[in-house]
Amino acid sequence: MDLNYHQLHSSIFKYHFDSLFNYGIKICGDEELVKDCIQELFFRMWKNNIDFSTVTYLKAYLFKGLRRQILNSLELKYNRLDRTEVEDYISLEFSPEDYFIKNQDEEELRSQILHALNNLPPKQREAIYLRYFEELEYDEIAEIMHINYQSVKNNVHRGLDTLRDSLSIILFLQLFWIFFNKN
Repeated sequence: MDLNYHQLHSSIFKYHFDSLFNYGIKICGDEELVKDCIQELFFRMWKNNIDFSTVTYLKAYLFKGLRRQILNSLELKYNRLDRTEVEDYISLEFSPEDYFIKNQDEEELRSQILHALNNLPPKQREAIYLRYFEELEYDEIAEIMHINYQSVKNNVHRGLDTLRDSLSIILFLQLFWIFFNKN
């Protein structure tokens, strides 16, 4: 491995660390476990000399690897659980840091939106997070979540329908304004 590979590997780690960390925290909530899993993910990629030029969707590739690493770590930590139980353990939560609301007067709006998002079923919540907060494409999300493309679309669509039904039309439109006007 040459110096350029190490520099590329290091810059990819630095560039994606925050997004990976935020996603990992949403999966399991254990900061140290997430940091360890990110380190392990990049160590394995370095050890296996992954050619990043062959990876079509790098962010999705990293998210998928981190998700798998966290699930494997949780399986080891709670060895009595099987993969399905571990996946059900994922408790993706939204926090105020996930999006920016400019005025303090919008605290009630923030509370209602967070409540509605957190009441979605886990798969819908994760699909919406990856689609709108991480801005991933449906095929990338399908790969990360290990479900087919149509299931991702269905989860996002059903989640949005549930949000529309549970929020007033004004709140729903404000939520979409937030999603599509992020910096």
